[in-house]
Amino acid sequence: MKVSLSTLYLEGTPVTGENPLPMFRNRHYHIDVAENGTFTAEQHEYLGYETGERYLPYRMQDRYTRERNTIGLKVIILENDILKATFLPEYGGRLYALRDKRTDREILYRNPVLQPANLSILNAWFSGGIEWNIGQVGHTFTTCSPLHAAALKDEEGNEFLRLYEYERCKNIFWHIDCHLPPGAEQLAVYVRMVNDSDKPVPMYWWTNIAVEETQGARVFSSTSKVIYLDPEIKGFGLDDLPHLPSAPQVDASYPMRIPFSNEYFFQTDADHRSPWEAVAYEDGRLFYERSTPLLRYRKMFCWGNHRGGRRWCDFLAKPGEGNYIEVQGGLAPTQRHGIDMPAHTVWDFTQMFGVTQVQAAQSLETPWREAKSYIQGQVDSVLSEDEVHRTHLKLQGLAEKQPARLLSRGSGWGALERVRRERQGEQAIPLGFVFEDITLDAPQYPWLALLEEGWLPDQDVRSIPASWMIQAEWFKLLEASISRTEQPSWVSLLHYGVMLYEEGREEEAVEAWEKSLCMTPSAWVYRNLAVVKQQQGDTAAALTCYEQAYALANGFPDRAFVEEYLNLLIASKAYQQAWDVYEALPAADAASDRIQIMMGTAALELDKHTFIENLFRKEFAVIREGEVRIVDIWYHYHAKQLANARHTKVTPEILEEAMANCPPPVHIDFRLISP
Repeated sequence: MKVSLSTLYLEGTPVTGENPLPMFRNRHYHIDVAENGTFTAEQHEYLGYETGERYLPYRMQDRYTRERNTIGLKVIILENDILKATFLPEYGGRLYALRDKRTDREILYRNPVLQPANLSILNAWFSGGIEWNIGQVGHTFTTCSPLHAAALKDEEGNEFLRLYEYERCKNIFWHIDCHLPPGAEQLAVYVRMVNDSDKPVPMYWWTNIAVEETQGARVFSSTSKVIYLDPEIKGFGLDDLPHLPSAPQVDASYPMRIPFSNEYFFQTDADHRSPWEAVAYEDGRLFYERSTPLLRYRKMFCWGNHRGGRRWCDFLAKPGEGNYIEVQGGLAPTQRHGIDMPAHTVWDFTQMFGVTQVQAAQSLETPWREAKSYIQGQVDSVLSEDEVHRTHLKLQGLAEKQPARLLSRGSGWGALERVRRERQGEQAIPLGFVFEDITLDAPQYPWLALLEEGWLPDQDVRSIPASWMIQAEWFKLLEASISRTEQPSWVSLLHYGVMLYEEGREEEAVEAWEKSLCMTPSAWVYRNLAVVKQQQGDTAAALTCYEQAYALANGFPDRAFVEEYLNLLIASKAYQQAWDVYEALPAADAASDRIQIMMGTAALELDKHTFIENLFRKEFAVIREGEVRIVDIWYHYHAKQLANARHTKVTPEILEEAMANCPPPVHIDFRLISP
């Protein structure tokens, strides 16, 4: 079968830019995760390990709106006589749609729009299809970024699709090969991750599959043992489906019966040869996926049958057209468990996706264990364990085949790593990957110059630095460059400090940044010092650093500075000062979502009623999952009105009255647990 290129036209809004500021990792690399005493010894291992937030060397993708227009998206189509798969190479290789030609129906949830929202580790994310999540908890670094794509041929001459990239945070290579040979009733996806370094790296993989959510849809896997969210301890518990202590009154295998946004993780037995998950529907459809055992665990996520959850579904798509369930497959017991990938290791697995017909009554109307046994038999009948393993061995044999017909280009970072290894006489990049020199561009040029000329190019302090870097090999090159001169450039010391601070060498980072200021004062360095002061608890010093950054050019180089400065002013209750700064902003900056939302707090304290009432009428693009800031402003605003009418101050009783009698408008209610 052939792989082809096309264009998909749909309603949407693209990500139009990045936040240029370096966002440093959580100073706590390992997160304390509560559990209610039900975990086994195995489930305690690596709980919270390396799950602290990490962002660098990537930049936050927070520049987008809700102003939708018809946009054209590059798509790659892989199809046979039964299935048609549509991929978005410029958006993380997302499998946007998987169509069953026999019934002319979508197998996955196909979002009718492309609407970024603030749900991913780098902010921008969109719902629908299948997302390939690698690297760090929080979806993935590449969900709204391009991947490399190529068409290759298998041993029978059938073309298949390879999507691949070099992942810069963990410094690994990865690819997914997608196969649909003639007559295949399942899309087969082979995933390969290569850590060819001398050190182990914390690894993360979850295949995130969005499928249609209906009123009676029911989720199954090979086990009833699940790790569930325990709201009483804000952590986890271990129990058995269908009834969980977090919602004992409902059968949690039916997502639409759960009264809040929820997730649970199926704890597949270690000796299970081929883990699987399935969703049954009222019309007899059964979506199923199955894999080789490395991808051991499964997950169900739903937005929940409540107002906030339904709002999220509408917000990510169109009203009434955004209802989906996520079923996922991962390497670790939960997404709050870490796992180490050893040095000089290749991990690979095969995952297969399909749809079949089953008896709806047996799937949906019988008790959980009986229904699960029936579904197990149906999955085995259409895709046996042996077939999954035969497919894996076949696809594994194609893993090191070099990409032939290149279809789409990703970033230039893989090419830069290839060039670095060549120049320094190191091992070649793994077989199976092609990174062309033509992909090298502005983000890579400074580092290419460091490699070839021994220096980072100097730049105007008002210009945005081209890119950030944290990789150890580049740190050594930069450190050597700085040591060769008595007066290194301000920009070299800026980057050196970023690398040091990300590694936890905070005193050395501050020393580098202070030297940079001595060379040439810059807003970039003052901002980084503000972050240091804030993390040390010295808010006054942090504010002074932002003000020094502003004073350099009577303004900030980018809106991101303003957002951080205003947020810190408001957190320190300097409401009038924040308002004065806000009123002096350029109109485009003042109108940004994050600034409008944070200024709502100041407006409430300063009785800026017109601003607040306008705030409640807006629809914001960058609301974070679980964010309740606007709802809190709503309740406190109405509590103040009640108190003013009674010529008294707001009391806890008045606030409680406002919360009971003044429900927020649906369009601002994004609570994960709400009435």
